[in-house]
Amino acid sequence: MAFGLALSYYRNVLFEQTLANIGVHNDILRSDIEQGYRDLEYFRSSQYKDKYAKENLGLVNPGEKVLIIQQANPSLEPDGEESEMRKEQREAAYLELLRQMPIMEHWKLYLFQKDKLNKLREGV
Repeated sequence: MAFGLALSYYRNVLFEQTLANIGVHNDILRSDIEQGYRDLEYFRSSQYKDKYAKENLGLVNPGEKVLIIQQANPSLEPDGEESEMRKEQREAAYLELLRQMPIMEHWKLYLFQKDKLNKLREGV
């Protein structure tokens, strides 16, 4: 009888946990459905239709003007600061290349192909 009582209690505890988990899952589903209704309402609104027409179809309402913002191109003439930074970046890339290169290749370049090593230093 004690075993039956313990088994019944255990089943009740498991059932309550399952109900709690189902309740949490229902709350999540309910909030997802509410968010879906809000999204649907927004997609049906004239505000979204106007935004979609402007972004995807390129349409503009009468009296509106289109402003296109582009990133500025870097100047072709190097400033002292920029050229120094570029030199440091090239030097760092060159040293990283040498660090990743096998030692044998490093020595072959140093001993037999100094011009290629110099091109690597300048080109990286």
